[in-house]
Amino acid sequence: MHKNISYLYAFFGFFMLACGAVAVDLAGEQAMTALITGAAGGLIGLTAGHFLNRGKRWGFVLGTAEAGILTLLLGWRSATYFTRLLAMLKQADTGELTETAGMAFLLTTAMLLITLLTLTVSVMFAKQVLRETK
Repeated sequence: MHKNISYLYAFFGFFMLACGAVAVDLAGEQAMTALITGAAGGLIGLTAGHFLNRGKRWGFVLGTAEAGILTLLLGWRSATYFTRLLAMLKQADTGELTETAGMAFLLTTAMLLITLLTLTVSVMFAKQVLRETK
């Protein structure tokens, strides 16, 4: 089972890297936090997947801890973007700003959902993975 979870972490890492790149493409300089979150989260996810694939227990711990921390961080950022988007919608003349904020909200929420899925699967199979690894 630890090999399957390592592939999940690799997918998670590539997804986070791609989200960071898409955020910069869509929002430019305003998306530096998404770029940092995507790049750091992606590299840590790929590292965790690689070492878990080799049977290292700390790779699983790293991947699960990263998913837990990013769930909290991305949940907070999604809520912040949502409240900012609602405030912008109440104003009449913020067309392009609203579009950028909406894209940031959607991208952050997608990152949150994949992170939550990764955390859930990691917790579900934790006992089995910890038994298989050293």
